[in-house]
Amino acid sequence: IDGCRPDALLKAKAPHLHGLIKNGAFSDKAQTGDMTASGSGWGSLLTGVWREKHGVKGNDFKLSNFDKYPHVLARIKKARPDSFVASVVHWEPIQKLIVRKADITVAFKTDPEVTKVAAEILTDKNPDLLFVHLDDVDGAGHKFGFDPKLPRYLAAIEKADEQVGTILKALEARKTYAKEDWLIIVSTDHGGSGKGHGLDTPEHRTIFLIVSGKSAARGTIEPAPNIVDIVPTVLEHLGIPVDPQWSLDGKAVGLKAQR
Repeated sequence: IDGCRPDALLKAKAPHLHGLIKNGAFSDKAQTGDMTASGSGWGSLLTGVWREKHGVKGNDFKLSNFDKYPHVLARIKKARPDSFVASVVHWEPIQKLIVRKADITVAFKTDPEVTKVAAEILTDKNPDLLFVHLDDVDGAGHKFGFDPKLPRYLAAIEKADEQVGTILKALEARKTYAKEDWLIIVSTDHGGSGKGHGLDTPEHRTIFLIVSGKSAARGTIEPAPNIVDIVPTVLEHLGIPVDPQWSLDGKAVGLKAQR
């Protein structure tokens, strides 16, 4: 959920997201990188490395190093060629410049279109990983301000929550759902203040992380996690070993201890 401040998420009427928090592990003190632009943030979230490695500074992708540090969908596909991985996004640079290859990688101009197609993939396909990007919360921040006291910013989060609910409903309606062990991870690329972001400040760098589902731990994630912890968490849940040569910067968080 692009540009979603954790304090605003907690204040918003967001029953689906709050339900995921209740049934999982959560931090409202997670951290993104020092360059709080979408390119840097989504680059780190999808590769599990900081910008010094993936090369994306701000929204300028000219120095991107995704051949050496590929996105998590590519990692999964290489480890398990028979797997099915999909990405459905609103912000087109993710599809054009980060997740360039996957079984499905598409971009749409609206969050409702993203939501519809994400739900259809869960209904009609059998994905091992589905990445979904919603952008309207960030749009509301730029238009009205990134602030939990602003009703229109909160309204955008509440709309995103409805869309998350639509995706969860499609997930839970799968005929094989009872036999499956879905891990639901929700986060954001940056916070914000005023009508912008991009600064190396707490309001811009502090993000949230939800890790929810049967295999998730319960309660607060301690110490506060980082955006680069998401990829190792995904790989751990899927049982794909992390090769030290990948030089990932994060570690798995929010999962139940292995028995």
